[in-house]
Amino acid sequence: MTPSALITGATGGIGRAIAEALAPTHHLFLVGRNFEPLQRAAEGFRSATPLLADLGSPGRMGDLAAQIPALDVLVHSAGILRMGTVEETSQQDWAQSMQINVLAPVELTRAMLPALRRARGHVFMINSGLGHRTIAGSGAYSASKFAMKAFADALRIEEASNGIKVTSIHPGRVSTPMQEQLHSWEEKTYDAENWVRPEQIAEALMTALSLGDRANLDSIDINPSPQP
Repeated sequence: MTPSALITGATGGIGRAIAEALAPTHHLFLVGRNFEPLQRAAEGFRSATPLLADLGSPGRMGDLAAQIPALDVLVHSAGILRMGTVEETSQQDWAQSMQINVLAPVELTRAMLPALRRARGHVFMINSGLGHRTIAGSGAYSASKFAMKAFADALRIEEASNGIKVTSIHPGRVSTPMQEQLHSWEEKTYDAENWVRPEQIAEALMTALSLGDRANLDSIDINPSPQP
């Protein structure tokens, strides 16, 4: 049977690169709230199913789980960036950051646990370097990523006896629209050539996935290499 992978945020950036890396060997379930981009993405792969779900609206993940009896890989790649000082960021910014970056992955993972247990699957959290530390202006984003790491660490311990692996991937600056957004907030010129490529994040994920059942990469940090 062809193994399966469910990916959020698969229509662009890191999520798209991960989908492309998994596509030759897995059936893909691509999750998002806008059907047309999902459909276009799915049509570009050998075997893929678009699934509509709004990660900003809790309480809908059980419908997805009902469609997937066994799941080998779950990738949480969707996320949002809300920058601003503690004084500047609104309560809504904080709530949206926590919902999209933490609570939606929690809800989706909980819904998929039976399918993951059946396949002895692997869960990947696409976190951030700001899941280890914070900088001025990233309070809401960093808080959500710290929470995502804690969720991943707890899940790894709790589900080890069920054969489920959990890997947190913490990229530094990556050439994505989110990085362009961050540069705009910083009032800096954005040059995609300066940063880690999304494909390199996908390569790291594939390395972790290839280790087999006797080893696991719990956490991976990936940063831009020093420039001359």
